[in-house]
Amino acid sequence: MHDVARAAGVSQRTVSNVVNDYAYVRPETRRRVLEAMEELGYVPNAAARSLRRSRTGLIALVVPDFRARIFADLAGPVVREAEALGHRVLIEVTDSDRERELQVLTGGRNQLTDGAIMMALSLRPEDGRHRRPGFPLVLMGDHVLEGDIHHVAIPNREASLAVVRHLVSTGRRRLMLLGHGPHGSETASMRLRGFLDGLAEAGLPADEALMVAADWSRARGRQAIEEHIGSGRPLPDAIFAMNDSLALGALRALRERGVLVPQEVALVGFDDVEEARYSTPSLTSVSPDLEAMAAHAVAMLHEQITGKPSGREPHITVDFHLRVRESSQ
Repeated sequence: MHDVARAAGVSQRTVSNVVNDYAYVRPETRRRVLEAMEELGYVPNAAARSLRRSRTGLIALVVPDFRARIFADLAGPVVREAEALGHRVLIEVTDSDRERELQVLTGGRNQLTDGAIMMALSLRPEDGRHRRPGFPLVLMGDHVLEGDIHHVAIPNREASLAVVRHLVSTGRRRLMLLGHGPHGSETASMRLRGFLDGLAEAGLPADEALMVAADWSRARGRQAIEEHIGSGRPLPDAIFAMNDSLALGALRALRERGVLVPQEVALVGFDDVEEARYSTPSLTSVSPDLEAMAAHAVAMLHEQITGKPSGREPHITVDFHLRVRESSQ
């Protein structure tokens, strides 16, 4: 820094101000300092700056896994929003393990980061009491923990209700819900509630034989439909799969058995992953506003890290669109 100051004809304090991007440096002075830094190959020591500021410039994005495409689709917008605010992102995968998710709350897995955005599947509301005091944290998804913890949610119940209304409007009356059961998350519970609300609104029964348990994977979606067809039970005239992976697996099974989609069975998924647009037929799916989720979550975390609240609500639910495509038309 001394060499840069001498080459630019300024004080070391001025060089420090330029390095730290302080606003009150004349443009001509800033230009000379930056040119001297480039000429001398000077790169600020990020570790030393972090120690002085008591911040690392890193935030954690904590996800259950990347097998469900929605988590990968969220990662891109989070990274972009974070970089725009001067943060870098470390990604951590918990495999939905409760102990790992608790370690995020307690700070045991966050010693290198200034805060965390977490999508949790195994935490319970009372786990909020384990949060490390003062550690900036934002939850994404349906889990709401006790305490002052910011949260950005997808309107799962409302979106599932919209799916049922769409299917009923096309004349479907025998609706299957695919994915109910073992997954057991709050997300699944909210989507189930919206599905049942839609049936009740339409005056349709909730047939237990059409409430099919399945883990949220393509393989399980395919297997569940094959088993239903193989049992000899009547086919539904519409299937609402709790995520697009299940829906794509179900679509494969239906096509292999010669069942026409949507002529015989309409099919709708949830998440609107890229594959939904390119399947044959293209898949109708609920499209949550992932860009808005990322923007709100990163902004909430940034405000906590910098101590500069903007008056933003601590709990925000983003919008969604039902993308109607060939599979349900």
